[in-house]
Amino acid sequence: MHELAPPPFQRLRERLLEQAGERESAGDPVGATALRDTVEAWWGEQQSWNQSVQGVLSLHHEINNALVGVRGNAQLMLMNPVGHTPGVREKLEVVLRESGRIQEATARLRDLKAVLGGPHQHPRPA
Repeated sequence: MHELAPPPFQRLRERLLEQAGERESAGDPVGATALRDTVEAWWGEQQSWNQSVQGVLSLHHEINNALVGVRGNAQLMLMNPVGHTPGVREKLEVVLRESGRIQEATARLRDLKAVLGGPHQHPRPA
């Protein structure tokens, strides 16, 4: 899995503020101030949106907690005599395999949350 690049809106903000500086240097302080004000208003809205998205992306933690129970019970059933019943073992292995896929997907959600500025709750294994 590859690392996510920083969101493009961060670089966009930097470029717009550079343009405001260029306007001011070119003798247009009114235009520079208007551009800075617009950028900062947009930036506040962007940060608010980021926080909302981070809240949704925090669901990765809830999903992983539920998967611990599912995987643990499937593993216990595999060790139980019922887990050796024809057909049951294969179905339990499907549960374990698919729950692993869900865990990988939630790790990507966690990575996206981190890129948007949310804290990593758990370090990711290498």
